[in-house]
Amino acid sequence: MDRHIIYSILRFVLTASFLILFIFLLHYSFEYLYPFLLAGALSYLLHPFVSFAEQRLKMPRPLASFAVLTSFFLLLMGIVVFVIVEFIQGSAYLAEQIPAHFQAFIRGIEIIIEEKVLPFYHKLTSFFHTLNPPQQEAINNYITELVDQFAVIGTEFLYRILMTIPQTLSALPGSLTVIMFIVIAAFFITNDWHTITNSIKKITPESIHTSCLEVWIHLRKAIFGFIKAQLFLVSLTTVIIYLGLLLIGMDYPMTVALLAALVDMLPFIGTGIIFIPWIIYLFLTGNYEMTIPLAVLYMTVVIQRQLIEPKVISNNIGLNPLAVLIALFAGLQIWGFAGLIIGPAFLIIIRALHEAGIINQLWQFIKG
Repeated sequence: MDRHIIYSILRFVLTASFLILFIFLLHYSFEYLYPFLLAGALSYLLHPFVSFAEQRLKMPRPLASFAVLTSFFLLLMGIVVFVIVEFIQGSAYLAEQIPAHFQAFIRGIEIIIEEKVLPFYHKLTSFFHTLNPPQQEAINNYITELVDQFAVIGTEFLYRILMTIPQTLSALPGSLTVIMFIVIAAFFITNDWHTITNSIKKITPESIHTSCLEVWIHLRKAIFGFIKAQLFLVSLTTVIIYLGLLLIGMDYPMTVALLAALVDMLPFIGTGIIFIPWIIYLFLTGNYEMTIPLAVLYMTVVIQRQLIEPKVISNNIGLNPLAVLIALFAGLQIWGFAGLIIGPAFLIIIRALHEAGIINQLWQFIKG
């Protein structure tokens, strides 16, 4: 075999080994580094405001960092308090209305059983008695097995739900500790931003620094574009739901719209977890005047999301809509629900490396 081909293969193996080692180290160290990575991201976002306070308002750097961080968390707490108050008011209203709605739901179930289920059951029973004993036994065994499977599935589902409660409660102290580390680290990083960046520049070779800076420029554009696209989609969904519920005449439309915005951020689940049970309940209770408008509103939300999402994401991160769809589907198949985030993120990183010329440089290195 040609010596040049052998060297190319060796360089390819070396490059692939380095990439695998880097991914391996990143995977196992992320659990210990993520608070400081989040602190660095927060410091990067707040750095322009700190520089503005330092240069324009003539504030010392530590005081400017403290003031900006405090203002940010006060604003965040204000938003959280507003959402919580809105949920409390909506929950108080629901607590008054749910008993009456539950009674209506039970009455609707009773009517369905009396008018639909029981006649069908009598017809099925009469047909069942016309069968011979082996056929009757086979049907009984099948029904018993089906009921047992449903019981096992229901038991496992309830067990998982109940187990998440103590797990969530036990995670709260750790979460508060992580938040405290993030806040403290963000303050130190923001306060020493120029010192840290200058130190990184000094210990990094110029060629690597230039390449990393080029990658970061493209990556930053794509990341902020993706976040902006998601915020736009969630905001659009919230506005449509709020206006639709106002037109329908629902009480506390803001509470429902905010709750829909929260679940709309969940991959693959979306607003259906709210609207589908709601529509089924209204239908079973015979409230067809509300069932049809609510179903139309839900279909409007789903259709606009499916039509707009690929285009909005592709416009904001500079990717082809077909490539985004392929990344979403591949990520879903490989990593499950998390793949709906990992897939586009992987695509964004590949594009940033390509735009910065890193992939071309690696290929040239492999070719020799």
